[in-house]
Amino acid sequence: MLEKLDVILLSVRSNYRSVFGYKALLFLAGTMIYFAVFYIILWHQDEPLSLEQALSWLIWLPTTVFSVFFAMEIVSREQDAGVLETLFTVSVSLYRMWIIKFVVLMLFVMLFSLALIVATDVFIIDLYISLTLIYVMPPLVFFAALTVLLSVIFKSGNAAALCMAAVLGFTLLVGKGNVSDTVIFPYLNPFDKPFGTETFFWVRTVLFNKVAYLVIGCIWFWRTLRWLDRRERLLQ
Repeated sequence: MLEKLDVILLSVRSNYRSVFGYKALLFLAGTMIYFAVFYIILWHQDEPLSLEQALSWLIWLPTTVFSVFFAMEIVSREQDAGVLETLFTVSVSLYRMWIIKFVVLMLFVMLFSLALIVATDVFIIDLYISLTLIYVMPPLVFFAALTVLLSVIFKSGNAAALCMAAVLGFTLLVGKGNVSDTVIFPYLNPFDKPFGTETFFWVRTVLFNKVAYLVIGCIWFWRTLRWLDRRERLLQ
């Protein structure tokens, strides 16, 4: 049992080095500056920030960029980080190693999201911290898993980033219309029930939305595991 635990911890540390490293600190510093500037601008405005705006600009935007960027790094930074040999010599299966990599990624995404939610709740607007975190995570899992899948398919993290930029841009354009209140919109705001909609149907819509994107994200990652036999050429 202790040997297995040591192997898992070694894999977690190696994956942290390959995926995050110093870039995570730079990203956190940039996010703190972004949050501070946003707070200063808001402090000089007369109109208060709405819940929809707070979720969009202070939570959805940074967390999505964080999850997509570091999901891209899962594939593209192993060799540059000098941990490729370590990852392939640990006594775990290739599939289990990738599962650990993705779990480590989503763990840090969750911690980053929680930090932003708490900061928004303290400095900007009142939020239900636990519920907001639950509602935030499914689309982040969806976009992160899709980024990893595209990185493996195209054998390039940069190509995956370009595809994800197009996907996210299309999502934002679609969200400006009535689609933002439907079950198909990934950033569905559960706290903004449309006028005239019964509570039961709204709760059901939100539940279906979050569960669907979580399940589809898991499917994307499962497809990634199916493409592992083609991955070695990318890392050579």
